[in-house]
Amino acid sequence: MLPRTQSVNTLEVFFTRLRESHDVSVYEAIERLVQAGEAVGLDSNALLRKLDQGRTFEELLELIESKMECPRKAA
Repeated sequence: MLPRTQSVNTLEVFFTRLRESHDVSVYEAIERLVQAGEAVGLDSNALLRKLDQGRTFEELLELIESKMECPRKAA
């Protein structure tokens, strides 16, 4: 599967789980969430699992933010 196709499929899965409309800003927000998650070691599957476990979008953002702050505190 091509990376772009896989990315679109991942976005579709996120839409389904978040029950959001296909608004361009939602696509961009999800893409940024996935990129930020990957930057701290959470791939799209890990983020989806957390949504399935009942985490909210806001909780995912807080989790990513806290993981981004950890290396800063250690420095």
